[in-house]
Amino acid sequence: MPRIGAALLVGALLAAAGSGAALAQGPLGGGRDGGMRWGAGRGEGELALMIRAANLTPEQQTRVREILSAHRAAARPVVEQLRRAQAELGDKLLATGPVLAADLQPLLERINQLRDQLARGSATTALEVRAVLTPEQLARVAQTKERLSQLREEMRQLMQPPRR
Repeated sequence: MPRIGAALLVGALLAAAGSGAALAQGPLGGGRDGGMRWGAGRGEGELALMIRAANLTPEQQTRVREILSAHRAAARPVVEQLRRAQAELGDKLLATGPVLAADLQPLLERINQLRDQLARGSATTALEVRAVLTPEQLARVAQTKERLSQLREEMRQLMQPPRR
């Protein structure tokens, strides 16, 4: 494989391996102002939407903070393991000498297991937060989610090149 092709392949693999870091960040946390803030993960966007659109009461805010804190603490060691595994993958990909797909397979499986564990934890967190909400708040969350979907579709259409 030409050098440029090999460099592009290594870069793409590192980017794919590193993309889990954003997803692996812990669930939502409290902001400096005592309000809720969110991380960069895709699932966390849905949870952040749920929390923001629900207009939580002070009691609900306290309960949600407790839920998020507990899940963040549980996720922290898994995130660290994922980061180490991704770093190890990067080291193997950038090492001198031949690297076969079979050499990477156990590490890739471990990375996938850790990502799956984090995804399950995020789903559990979302379910626990959802259980705190009233039916009216859940309806408001659903309306907000639908409106955001509509806005994203409008943006996508606006960004398409004009048809001739």
